[in-house]
Amino acid sequence: MFRFLLGMIAMALIAAFFTKPGPEAAQDALRDQIQLAVANEKLDSRSGLDAAALLLCRVDPKACTDLLVSGIDMTYEDRHLYARVDLNGYKMTATCYGAYTQFFCPGGLVRE
Repeated sequence: MFRFLLGMIAMALIAAFFTKPGPEAAQDALRDQIQLAVANEKLDSRSGLDAAALLLCRVDPKACTDLLVSGIDMTYEDRHLYARVDLNGYKMTATCYGAYTQFFCPGGLVRE
């Protein structure tokens, strides 16, 4: 039983090593986080210009995301079995972890 458990743990570690997402997947995760932040932002709590910009972002999310990505600093760290991505920009931060071809961003983008 103990050998089986050790074998399963070894297989999980090997799978994590070979399926760790790369920087391209991190860019996709960044775009997803931006689109979620724009979709969750409330229009009525914004001033006129901010509300107009938010409304335009909802009309054309791809162009808006391309513009917003240019203002966000992304740091990708390869940690052998998983990847860590730190996002910082527009007074918002996020830390995401990548393993098994997926990125997980606990808490999403939060205000500093």
